[in-house]
Amino acid sequence: MWGRSPVMQQLFAQMRHTARHLRVAAIEGEAGTGKMLAARALHEFGLDPRSPFVPSPAARLLDAQGAIALVHSRSTRPEFSSIAAIKQSCGGTLVLTRVDELSAVQQARLLELLQWIDHQHILRAVSSIPHQILCLSGRSLRTLGSTAAMRTDLVSRLTTNRFALPPLRERREDIPLLAELFARQFSEIHGKPIRGLGPQTLPRLVQHTWPGNVRELESVIHSAALACQGQWIRPIDLPSLNAAPSMPEPLHTPSPDEDPNLDRAILRHIQQVLARVEGNKLRAAKLLGISRSTLYRLLDSGSVSRAS
Repeated sequence: MWGRSPVMQQLFAQMRHTARHLRVAAIEGEAGTGKMLAARALHEFGLDPRSPFVPSPAARLLDAQGAIALVHSRSTRPEFSSIAAIKQSCGGTLVLTRVDELSAVQQARLLELLQWIDHQHILRAVSSIPHQILCLSGRSLRTLGSTAAMRTDLVSRLTTNRFALPPLRERREDIPLLAELFARQFSEIHGKPIRGLGPQTLPRLVQHTWPGNVRELESVIHSAALACQGQWIRPIDLPSLNAAPSMPEPLHTPSPDEDPNLDRAILRHIQQVLARVEGNKLRAAKLLGISRSTLYRLLDSGSVSRAS
């Protein structure tokens, strides 16, 4: 990982300070921000950089079709020691990718796995478990927890130690450094004498929004280096950098915030609370501070008009 921007320097300091003490952590960031590189950096900063580093799709590890084999001990505690990825990562780092895409059943199994590892620590059976588990997510786990898309107890466990990777558009001062680095890497790997970027090339790169983040920048530089006929990458060598397409402006319709109708506002709020508690009307009534009978009356009587 590379970066001179303040946000990246702060991230590096956080990683160096905590890596040797981590058991479980979340690494969050948009696609292409370098989550796997961050996991690798945490592993390198850890107790033993030579220990195993094992990436695995979280859903595959926690799948119900036998990819995960739970063997119950006499105490009925689930044992995960038969899982290949657990075995391979013993004493090292297990990296679980796309944790934000887990189903409810898989989330329960992940929580069970973390609890089992805690139990192994209590038994001092640390030689049979990963030293640390890093969970990668393309979305904020805390946001997913607040919308009931992910278990709050699991989110709390994963985000006690959290590393947030900023998108490239929020650290544009790192673009020159990264672009030069990728140009040199291309030159070394492919044996083509690329010395760097021409004088007019960098402004075009800095102005781009980079929806694909660092991964997109690397791809663009490698494509430009391949097309380059000299030793300096020129603007003409760059592939097309298309900005996000602008959407036609829709006809103005009042947003919920602009709708002055009180009945519809009450009904919208009730529906939002019901969605939050997955349709449980008793819990919704408690959150709203009203009785369940009042909630039913507001939903079913004419006191609140139906939204069209």
